[in-house]
Amino acid sequence: MVTAHGACFVYKHAAIVGKLGDNGAALRRALRDDADLHALLALPSATVTVLAHTRWASVGRISEANAHPVDSHTDGAVDAGPFSIAVLNGDIDNYGALSKQIAYEPDERGITTDAKVIPVLLSQRLAEGAGAGSALCACLADFAGSMAIAAQAETSDEVLLAVKGSGQSVYVGLGFGGFVVASEVYGLVATTSRYLRVDGAAWPEASRQGTVLALARRGSGTLAAIRRWDGDGVPRPVEPSEVRTAEVTTRDLALDSAVHYLHKEVHEAPSSFRKTLRGRVRQHAAGPAVSLPPSSLPPEVRERISSGQIRQIVVVGQGTAAVAAQGVAQFVRTAVGDRLTLTAMPASEFSASCLYPDMTDVCVVAISQSGTTTDTNRSVDLARDRGAAILSIVNRRDSDLTTKSHGVLYTSDGRDVEMSVASTKAFYAQVAAGCLLGIELGRELNVLTPEREASLIEGLQRIPGQLLALQSSEQLIAKIATEVAARYPYWAVVGSGPNRVAAAEIRIKLSELCYKTISTDAVEDKKHIDLSAEALVLVCAAGAPPGQVSDLIKEVEILAAHGNTPIVLCDEGTEQTWPTDLAVGLPLGHPEMMWIVATAAGHLFAYHAARRIDAVADPLRVALSRLETAVDNGLELSAALPREVLVPVIDVLEEADRGHLSGVLTSETALGLARLVLQPARPGLGPEAFSAPAAQPVDLARAVLAHAIDDLGRSIDTVKHQAKTVTVGTSRDDADVYDNDVVAAMQDAGVDLHRLTLPVLRVVRAQARVISSVTGVTYYRVDRAGDGTEDAATIRVLRKTGSAAGLASRADHGSPLMGSKRRVAELRTARLLRGRSDGRVVLVVPEQDCGRLSHLCVVHVELHERCEPHDLVAAMDSVGDRMAEIIAAVTETVPSFEPAQLREFPAEDVLLAPVELLAERLAAAAR
Repeated sequence: MVTAHGACFVYKHAAIVGKLGDNGAALRRALRDDADLHALLALPSATVTVLAHTRWASVGRISEANAHPVDSHTDGAVDAGPFSIAVLNGDIDNYGALSKQIAYEPDERGITTDAKVIPVLLSQRLAEGAGAGSALCACLADFAGSMAIAAQAETSDEVLLAVKGSGQSVYVGLGFGGFVVASEVYGLVATTSRYLRVDGAAWPEASRQGTVLALARRGSGTLAAIRRWDGDGVPRPVEPSEVRTAEVTTRDLALDSAVHYLHKEVHEAPSSFRKTLRGRVRQHAAGPAVSLPPSSLPPEVRERISSGQIRQIVVVGQGTAAVAAQGVAQFVRTAVGDRLTLTAMPASEFSASCLYPDMTDVCVVAISQSGTTTDTNRSVDLARDRGAAILSIVNRRDSDLTTKSHGVLYTSDGRDVEMSVASTKAFYAQVAAGCLLGIELGRELNVLTPEREASLIEGLQRIPGQLLALQSSEQLIAKIATEVAARYPYWAVVGSGPNRVAAAEIRIKLSELCYKTISTDAVEDKKHIDLSAEALVLVCAAGAPPGQVSDLIKEVEILAAHGNTPIVLCDEGTEQTWPTDLAVGLPLGHPEMMWIVATAAGHLFAYHAARRIDAVADPLRVALSRLETAVDNGLELSAALPREVLVPVIDVLEEADRGHLSGVLTSETALGLARLVLQPARPGLGPEAFSAPAAQPVDLARAVLAHAIDDLGRSIDTVKHQAKTVTVGTSRDDADVYDNDVVAAMQDAGVDLHRLTLPVLRVVRAQARVISSVTGVTYYRVDRAGDGTEDAATIRVLRKTGSAAGLASRADHGSPLMGSKRRVAELRTARLLRGRSDGRVVLVVPEQDCGRLSHLCVVHVELHERCEPHDLVAAMDSVGDRMAEIIAAVTETVPSFEPAQLREFPAEDVLLAPVELLAERLAAAAR
């Protein structure tokens, strides 16, 4: 495309069938062979900007036309403004409405993707006279959804970037030769390690989500060449402190001979485990001994443990790290005996149910690969605030978790990067670090003998070799996985003793990689639960005590006899003793640690099972590719499907007919595929014979094939619904609802805090911010009438404290529930009130037992003379719409009202004075 100011070369390649790198190779060939491009680049005045993007269309058909970038040109119409191009990550949810707005009618053989509206709208905004940055800000405001955009117009030498919504970000690399922009930091490190991260959240005080950047060619690669605006179009200059340094390198990104990062990382597990042990084991005359530095086990924490001040250790994590926590707790328990109580649980469970005011007797061991897991870090914050000692096992140096911890045990070398979403090698390293901690504590508490310590250390030191030796069994594991993965709809993983941890972790990997909901149970318990499921059952039996093996064999016999298919992970040399042909012998090591090797075998099984399931979709990918090629070559949408499209579909249906796909092919997908095959062959079985809406044959085939590929595809290195990047985890915003003087005073008066509901506690917390002191408490019991309602309820004083002790009450000997207390009882929420006769300010708090009002607590308080506006607004909003009433009343006489004005008035008046009187005073002050 020749433009008014130069030329735009566009290279695209779309291949549904192929392997990683095929598209890039095709594009490189096109660039290499384009003589016109090389001729222009040879001109002395030539400058170039590159927009490159890998995009699997989520809107529109998968075709070369829909590959990015897309431009502003529309067939049959005069272009409204400067020629523009754009690429998109994410989705523009309202693209249909925007297409009508710009009068763009997609051509089925041309561009039908939602990204097309970006350059067209950008061009229109530029034609209206807006600057480049302002134009994209206006476009971003029109777009609904979550997206990251890169664009350029012929009238500007700037590359424009825009990000909006959750789950989207771009990384701007600051290189010596210019800017490099990527959707992940991994895309930058081959050029530069310095970058600026841009996400799509709303800026403080901005009314719209999003950020827009303009990267200038002049000064490229420097902060001075970056202009930035928020979603409202307000400039937001970039500060030097925002520049970060990447922790990954090109070495981490190299796949070497592996097809997937996960496979590569499983094979790197021996090295990660060995690096975690390195430098932490010393050789002494009595044998090897663990020696953790003060940075890992600080002297003060060591002293608190050895002296008995710390009596329990809680090991926490989330996901795979939570399972590693189970393994660590199990090992530490054997090392310290009964000197410490060991508990393992997800960090979110710990912060929800296991916190108490004084936790100085607790040491929390937090496990996290990244050190940024929100659930784990929030739990650590809450426990540390209550006096707990914090030790962390983490991979990333200088991560958030390390700054919250008293001591840190780094896994591997403190920067062992995992590219795959599903974590593998980090799990083994976390367990290794936790085992070292357990051995150190066992010696510190004089529980471990030198012989026992040496045995455990030698067992740990053998594991890297075992993991390496396991790779020789991978071919067998892959063969079994390929044979069974697609056949069974129901899967389970079972283990006993330490192998319960292996089963839990294997279950996670099978679920992540194969998109299966999988149960996990004790081996001996399986027959009591779902024996009739006729499931694929992975049995973790490696390292089982000799006295248990015969019983485990019987359990496997029972599973097989009832139609289940057991796969056994057992000790090497015992394969023939198990009643199944699907047994994998694992390299021998310390019996207490064989579960670690079993986990590694399970990871390999999960990987090859996912590959087998994904391979089921390969013929359908071929069919879709052939269909799109036929459309590009002129196939009409109403035409019958070509034979070359149908043959791969028939191959899949025949495999399903043989029972090979019972575990992965849903009835919906199978019927859809059958519909494609039957339509041309049986006139009576057209679209009207099935529940799906009628459609043109080509449209129907495209939809059915795309759905089937999505249903069967297993990406392995990523996850279909990747919560790790689109959610932030628990924040425990309500963890502090008990942490105020009002609650403390109520507790001293005898209030049962467990009978205060969360809404009531939130009101109390909000009111506590405007209260300067609690002077006393009157605690009442509520006695109900026979029908259980408040209509004839009575109250009686149980206890008085502080200033309330000398106050007479009509309820000292019982009285009807009436007045403001009755209103609180009806609303079931706390209220700040001022006595009509005595002018005392009180907070009345209801207490409930099993949903029925049981007590009332009247807290006598004094308010701050003046309060910050946000505290006043929070107090009012917690109990009703008083703030809204104040604004409405004030703006009856003045144009506007800012809550900041509340700072100038007594807090008691703001919160309790009649709204009309307060509004008159606020309006007078605003004039």
